[in-house]
Amino acid sequence: MTYTHPPRAALGRIHPLADVPAAIKGASLERTAHHEAGHVVLMEWAGLTPTKASASAGNGLAEWDLAEIGADDPPTDHDRPLAAAQAAAVMHAGICAELIYVGHRWQGVTVRMRSKDWQLACMLLAQHFGPGLAGHGFSQRTALAVLTQHWPRVQQIAAHLIEHGTWRPENEQS
Repeated sequence: MTYTHPPRAALGRIHPLADVPAAIKGASLERTAHHEAGHVVLMEWAGLTPTKASASAGNGLAEWDLAEIGADDPPTDHDRPLAAAQAAAVMHAGICAELIYVGHRWQGVTVRMRSKDWQLACMLLAQHFGPGLAGHGFSQRTALAVLTQHWPRVQQIAAHLIEHGTWRPENEQS
């Protein structure tokens, strides 16, 4: 499956909710590794520097250098709704990577209400689109497009996570 980047005009479009497919429910080291690798790849795409990822069956975390996020750019230089949707794509990348990994086609906004990823995406998007679903579909479709274009990179990081439990950028320099 290949996904294309959604057009800017689709930013505020509201997509239907889709159930979390059974194939991505429950604990799995392989799915968790792909989930966290998806976050790392979207961070790289967004220009953030990932610092570490970890994965175990049903538990994982991907981190980036928070010092990179600063107020050094004038606000007028940004399309803030688009920037928020792209930042939310980093948060949605995990669940999108899981969908790709299990071969399930995206059918609408896929939600895990209690996940920190979902909650952070909601916080990022609510400032520009309100508390509803606007922006989430665009963000997930962006994540899917980036991940399918860079799937070998996702698999590389996921394989390292499966074998070692953690990944850092310096692991690739040796």
